[in-house]
Amino acid sequence: MRALRELDVLIVDCQTTGSSPAFGHVLELAWGVARAADDVLRAVESHFIALPPGAVVPPVVRKITGYDETHGAGTLTPAEAWARLRASSEREPSVPSAIHYARFELAFLRDWSSRFEPEAPFPLDAVCAHAIASRLFPALPRQSLRALAGYLGHGLELTRRSLHHVEATAFVWRKLCEELAARGVVSWEELGAWLAEPAPKRARAKTPRYPIPSERYLTLPHDPGVYRFLRPNGDVIYVGKAASLKQRVPSHFRGRASKLEAPEMLTQVSDIAITRTASALEAALLEHELIETLRPTYNVQLVTRDPRVWYATRDFEDAAHAADGPYVVGPLPSAYALRSLGAFATLVAGKPAETASRAAAVGVSDLWIPDEDVFAAGWAELVARYPNALGGEPGRERARVLAWARERLLAGVLGKNAEDAEDKPEGWDPARVARHVERTAARAYQTYRRARWLERVFDADIVYREPSAAEARLLRVRRGAIASALDASAAELDEASVARPEGRATFDRATYDRLRVLTTELKRIVRDGGAVSVRWGARRVLSAERAPGVLRLV
Repeated sequence: MRALRELDVLIVDCQTTGSSPAFGHVLELAWGVARAADDVLRAVESHFIALPPGAVVPPVVRKITGYDETHGAGTLTPAEAWARLRASSEREPSVPSAIHYARFELAFLRDWSSRFEPEAPFPLDAVCAHAIASRLFPALPRQSLRALAGYLGHGLELTRRSLHHVEATAFVWRKLCEELAARGVVSWEELGAWLAEPAPKRARAKTPRYPIPSERYLTLPHDPGVYRFLRPNGDVIYVGKAASLKQRVPSHFRGRASKLEAPEMLTQVSDIAITRTASALEAALLEHELIETLRPTYNVQLVTRDPRVWYATRDFEDAAHAADGPYVVGPLPSAYALRSLGAFATLVAGKPAETASRAAAVGVSDLWIPDEDVFAAGWAELVARYPNALGGEPGRERARVLAWARERLLAGVLGKNAEDAEDKPEGWDPARVARHVERTAARAYQTYRRARWLERVFDADIVYREPSAAEARLLRVRRGAIASALDASAAELDEASVARPEGRATFDRATYDRLRVLTTELKRIVRDGGAVSVRWGARRVLSAERAPGVLRLV
């Protein structure tokens, strides 16, 4: 009898380009040797595998694995990878192995075995960690490797890399062995017999039951604030904001909301930490700062990847990272944010619609642009509709384009049609060209206007009152950061302290994103019936009650 605690077990994981050897190839392979009695992973190796000539990595596989062509350097051939894997177990004829989704990986490993050692029996005596966990933890909504590892106290990033999966599977294997021992399963042979028994039938719950006790999220206060979902090891895996913690947090775990959220994430939550704030606006600002600082796994889509901001030239044709020389229009979120305005000015001046101009004008990649004739017909339709802005004699193209784009934004073209200008259209016609051009113009002007607005609030005093609040709050923004937040009744506005400093405001991406979040919240307050007043410089005041359209523009 081979005791589970003392047994060396080969942990294997592979990432592939398809669901089976008939439809794909091994892309990455990793393995290591684990023992339940300790937390050391030995003989660890991880390799990308050379693909056959002509084989491609599907976009979805690239996305979930982070694969790109640079990973092709130093790859092993399948035969070399199989030989190294076999050498790690000293070519024993039957190697105890644990694989999370054994049925999936074993199909590829058996294919290699039959090709590279055709005379020998398949050498891995493998158990499926997922099958073991499904029996040990039948009530868990998810037993995926990430969900299971997180539930047991091990963090695993969203990107699927084989080495990380081997490390997580080794951790899970040790925890599973502890649970098995509590049930009297203490040897490899007993584990095989236990798995061979028919699995008990499990009643399917109408709604998922998550490990965290419901009392933990049902007893939260009604206050606005920020909440953090924690793994058992203390990792913060998600940060959220709430106008009411008591209403928002339970919605993750209830009914239809829980089905639309990530059961994988909620399976890992063992505790909830909260921070109360004075308002929903301040909760949004704190949420943003915590996400940028902590970079929780399940907020990854909100984390800024490019740390730069951009500034464009006055003709919108070029952009750079610093507001120097001709680069005076900004801050902007990308180098291409205002290229469409430059394209429109070119077209209004009567210049030919080159490939780059057409792509910028309709807001799509060069690969999906309309041909010259269709674009020309669509542009002519717009010129006939807006002759003063887009037609007539050349001259003042920049001013005319900005005024026209502003009108398109105020007309609400961004919300009139559900078709997204970034979609890859099946085909173009003049009417579709015209719709895309109008939406692209409105979106570009929105970005242009936001840049001017963010420079104003870089140093400003902002008094706001949430729609349901009786008292106003004062935010002091200095050099793009929140210097203080307090009740407006307890403070006085200091005109000198918000005077425009010498030179241009200095933005980095963190500052840009922080002020963008602040702007979004101020717009929400105005939209929902609250009040906003912004003071920048001596005696320069903007009140949303007097000029509600201004905040709507940004």
